[in-house]
Amino acid sequence: MSNIIYPPEEIYKPLGLEKKDFEHIILWMLYNNDECEWSSFTKDPLALRLSTLSKYLSLLKGREYVENISRGHYTITPEGKKRYLELSTSREKGRKLSYPPAVIRRRRQYDHWILWMLYNNNHCKWADFLAEPLSINQSSLSKNLNLLKEKNL
Repeated sequence: MSNIIYPPEEIYKPLGLEKKDFEHIILWMLYNNDECEWSSFTKDPLALRLSTLSKYLSLLKGREYVENISRGHYTITPEGKKRYLELSTSREKGRKLSYPPAVIRRRRQYDHWILWMLYNNNHCKWADFLAEPLSINQSSLSKNLNLLKEKNL
């Protein structure tokens, strides 16, 4: 494991009085690398203390966000990827979404809109579909999401 990608400084060295978000740091490392060794977290630039690393890796394994593939080697699970995206989007002040072009929005085929949004954005929230420029009402959104789930899309 020689080519480890480390997070940007704003993630592991928060500004001002903010506390380090160890869950976000660990998930960032695992999301952006195929796997990480224990030593990847304890070396510079992160230099996490052993007790802190042990505590948060145990917590993340318990929640099934992280998987221990062999002694000292860790990967992120699909649930962990979802959690990482939640943490990343909550840290961003103004999240930039890519919306379908007017050509697609011209017709009220909400299933096309939903699929377009999910394909072209890393992470979407329920509220993203309710806001402008989509403005899909709650019942139509629920109905179309359920239809897409039934079709396994």
